[in-house]
Amino acid sequence: MEKYRILAFDGGGIRGVVTAVILERLLESAPNLIEAADLLAGTSSGGILALGLAGGLSAAQLRRFFETLGPEIFHHSRRVFDTEAGPAPSARYDNAALCRELQRCLGEAVRLADLRKQVLVPAFDLDNEAADPVKRSWRPKLFHNLPGSDDAKRRIYRVALYTSAAPAYFPSADGFIDGGVYANNPSLVALTHALGARRENSAPIQRNFRVLSLGNATGAKYIAGNRHDWGCAQWLRAGLLDLINDAGVAITDLQCRQILRERYFRFAPQLPMDTQIMLDDSARLPELVDFAERLDLSELVAWVGENW
Repeated sequence: MEKYRILAFDGGGIRGVVTAVILERLLESAPNLIEAADLLAGTSSGGILALGLAGGLSAAQLRRFFETLGPEIFHHSRRVFDTEAGPAPSARYDNAALCRELQRCLGEAVRLADLRKQVLVPAFDLDNEAADPVKRSWRPKLFHNLPGSDDAKRRIYRVALYTSAAPAYFPSADGFIDGGVYANNPSLVALTHALGARRENSAPIQRNFRVLSLGNATGAKYIAGNRHDWGCAQWLRAGLLDLINDAGVAITDLQCRQILRERYFRFAPQLPMDTQIMLDDSARLPELVDFAERLDLSELVAWVGENW
């Protein structure tokens, strides 16, 4: 059977510019990378990349989206709170600027059904509004245009808004929040969903499927010591949310490697030790771009040449 190629992009806020630069550089050696892909998957900023590429935007255009509009989204939309009132009562940023720029970049009227490539974008539904109270619950939501999808009429800029609605950073949008709460690395959900849509048994997975997973500039983290008798506040200060996110990304990587072996490749560069760049730190965009332009892509280029 023919190869089925999945290109997956992690979430990371402003760090999505790193993925965009990596992609732009990779396309110099593999110009048919996007065209050959059967499914583009992305979460949060990676969802913007996936939707933009599927809609015909270039990696260079998406790089400029992060470089030029990042400060607009993460600075000018910052909310000001009374510091004496205690913890911020609402999200750090208003999402009006994000919504406006996504609409401008991706198009106001473009729907999932209009895209020239298949896409899958994780978000999280806070309330499924089931008529039966017993079945009413929150749930993961995968927006896609694969066969059998009921999302075909969804406007892509709204889907991008949903998957980018990081809790505490942005308000929820139409009842959805960032898919990074469960799939910041969307490689595995993309693989399993593609399998279900193709109605194939698992026997030929290793022969037919290829997954290329692109991360962004994460920093190494750890908590020293052998015993931590902490409550919620201490765990949050120690980075509990980052821990949960990084654990999900890592286990997805492990599972994809076990399933696909050499037909799966992940390129996720780490920032130098003691360097951390938050997902909203738009002032450090030049640093992120310089970091991405200096990366050694030889192993990545070789894998694409052999497997894609």
